[in-house]
Amino acid sequence: MRQAITTIKQVIIAIILMLSSMQAIAQDNQIEPNRKGFVIGVSAGAGYLSIEGDAAPSTFEDGGLPFPNLKIGWMINPKTALLLSIPGMGYEIDGVDRSFDSVVPSIQYWLRPKWWVNVGFGLGMDSVAFYEDDHGQDKLNVGPAGMISTGFEIYKRGKFTIDLQGTIHAGQMYTGGDHYDAGALLAGVGFNFY
Repeated sequence: MRQAITTIKQVIIAIILMLSSMQAIAQDNQIEPNRKGFVIGVSAGAGYLSIEGDAAPSTFEDGGLPFPNLKIGWMINPKTALLLSIPGMGYEIDGVDRSFDSVVPSIQYWLRPKWWVNVGFGLGMDSVAFYEDDHGQDKLNVGPAGMISTGFEIYKRGKFTIDLQGTIHAGQMYTGGDHYDAGALLAGVGFNFY
């Protein structure tokens, strides 16, 4: 008798867990997400930056921690957002802190309920950090830049989400009559409000 009661308890617990899992899956697979209005997101993680070319302050290749990357904009429908994305990463050359950043108008689109892609083109900037003296390096070099990023939402509560994301950010910086190439590969965790 005691063994039968234990078995019944195990079956009831298994059914409750199965129903709870099915409910969570059904909620995760909602057809029309409730994203609307103002969007803001910030991400942090790790990255790899490469700068090369005859006009570059110096050839640089190294990994490190990028600046918190920002995106801000508006949902035009539950699957599409118009954003201003600001990816960037700092680095040091000859004892001087510099940063490679961009201001990129972009479109973020959800291919699946939790998986999105963000693509855009804009203005790239490579400059000495604002708190540094110029030390003979160019203060600001600008040029065209682009980015593509993708992410997968791992947590959602109301209008707040956490996602894992990766970004490729590249540009061609002009200095005088010459140019050099800069590119960064970033991976991190994003915190967003939709």
